[in-house]
Amino acid sequence: MNGHLISFEDMKQTVKEKLIVERLELEDVTAADIGDEMPLFGEGLGLDSVEAFEVMVGLEAVFGVMVEGIPAERLREHLTNVTSIARFVEASLREQADRLAETGHP
Repeated sequence: MNGHLISFEDMKQTVKEKLIVERLELEDVTAADIGDEMPLFGEGLGLDSVEAFEVMVGLEAVFGVMVEGIPAERLREHLTNVTSIARFVEASLREQADRLAETGHP
C-alpha cells in the first residue's frame, strides 16, 4: 500500500481495519468500535504484548514500514492509539520517499 496516495483519515481507517481488526482476528470488534484516540493496550481496547508484536509485523505487511532499530520506548509511543500509528506510518513513508529521492535507493 502506498501511504502517499491516501488521506490521513483513510490511513486511520486502514489501521483500524487491516492492522487491528483483520490482522489480529478480533471477533467482537469492528473498525467502527475503535476510536482514533482510544488506548490500544491496557485500558481501552486491551491488546496484549503478543498482539503488539503482531501490529509491528503488520506495519511492514500493510504499509511497508519497518520498525527494526526503533527503541522500545519510542515504539510504545507510536503504538498508543490509531492516530499515533497513522502519524508514525505517515512520517516513515515520508522519510522513505525523501531517502529515495536523495539517493535513488530505499
